[in-house]
Amino acid sequence: MIKLERPPKPAILVDKEQEWLEPFLAAVDQYGNYKKIPKEEKNKLIGHYRHDQIKQALFPSSFFKCAFCEGKPQENGNIEVEHFFPKSIYPKKIFSWENLLPACRKCNDSKLVHDTGQEPIINPYDDDPDDYFQYTDILIKPINENKKAHSTIVVCSLNSARLMKPRAEILINLHTFRSNLQEALEDLDLADTSRRKQHKLRKIAEAIDIMEQLTENQKAYSGYCRDYLKSCKVYQSAKKVIEDSTQSSD
Repeated sequence: MIKLERPPKPAILVDKEQEWLEPFLAAVDQYGNYKKIPKEEKNKLIGHYRHDQIKQALFPSSFFKCAFCEGKPQENGNIEVEHFFPKSIYPKKIFSWENLLPACRKCNDSKLVHDTGQEPIINPYDDDPDDYFQYTDILIKPINENKKAHSTIVVCSLNSARLMKPRAEILINLHTFRSNLQEALEDLDLADTSRRKQHKLRKIAEAIDIMEQLTENQKAYSGYCRDYLKSCKVYQSAKKVIEDSTQSSD
């Protein structure tokens, strides 16, 4: 999970939110609660939150990934407009821009009608996940046993097999890159000419670039990759070597 920035409220919601909300709340009052509204009538009343203009504003803000697990549609099902506060429990928030976020079908199904008002979970538009989560091997864990982080992991099934598998594949790649980087650093120490040294430095810089590409916002599970590099001593050493060589050549 990574920190996301919510874009401005789309024009369709500015113009239509109240117009859509009033008949929906009237139906909730008429039938007693959200669940009792007849299915066909309910679908007509609530479908506006899936408007294309809302998707076009919302989905790019998460880099077309799930806001919770960072999975992409081809891996975890279509990205959908999700209600952070469930519409069945908080009907007044059904068309609220601040209550909408992109989630994959699997996270959405896992979250279901969890009452985020009573038991808060992380909203990456409001919270910085780096303050709440860390990774151990292929598991995501709360920092300092944080209750809100723990609830998020459980509610969204962030340690399910569907997420541990891609993390394991990424971890193999990261370990391979780290080993290659370690060898390149050792070869650099053995370089006996300026030309050979520059060649080894280019190899190190290329390896660093490959690793850092995995942390780019648009990449799936970039938060996991960032956490790995943050604690990777070989990567940190290689970065310093490149920085020092750049400064010495200026």
